[in-house]
Amino acid sequence: METLGITSFEDLVAHLDGLINAARRTYVEREAVDFVASLRRRLVRIHNHLSDQPFDAQPNVRPTDKTVQDTDDFIQQFGKLTEACRGAGLPTPLAHYLHTARLRLRFTLRGDSGHRIVSRDEHNGPAQLSWAQGKGQVEVVNSSAYGFGVKAKSPVPEDTVVEVITEEEGRRRRYECLVVYCTQEGMQYHLGLEIFAVKQ
Repeated sequence: METLGITSFEDLVAHLDGLINAARRTYVEREAVDFVASLRRRLVRIHNHLSDQPFDAQPNVRPTDKTVQDTDDFIQQFGKLTEACRGAGLPTPLAHYLHTARLRLRFTLRGDSGHRIVSRDEHNGPAQLSWAQGKGQVEVVNSSAYGFGVKAKSPVPEDTVVEVITEEEGRRRRYECLVVYCTQEGMQYHLGLEIFAVKQ
């Protein structure tokens, strides 16, 4: 497995920055570039959480020099980057999150837009949500292997790391998630949460 010289999280960020910069200099679909740029930001949040750094800390890196031909080349290079990270000794949650992101990128741009990469369970149920600035009960309105949709009484900022505790078939499960969107719906807020670690 080619590691692209990646031995640390900072190396990964340098490659991501280089890929994003190269894509912005040529014709790559904006949706693809925005996806990877958002992913880069979220990976930093997760890494900071896992390594007990301030949530807004930024790695001091120099972007790796790269060239990109088009959107397909961009997707292919991103795929090689995610594969390299699987053998680079990065924390498992980061490697898994990258792998999931690779599937989502390919499916979003080259898959069937009428379907999802994993099935979503439509069900209601209470759960406990906690984060650095607060906690409270939420209502799970849908879930999948990759995340949750929940209704909450209070907003939670995008890119916030949260913990979700659910009761599933008589067992308590704990999930570490990242808030990827927060939209107001009437008197409540709809949060989209992406799972990056499961603590059973």
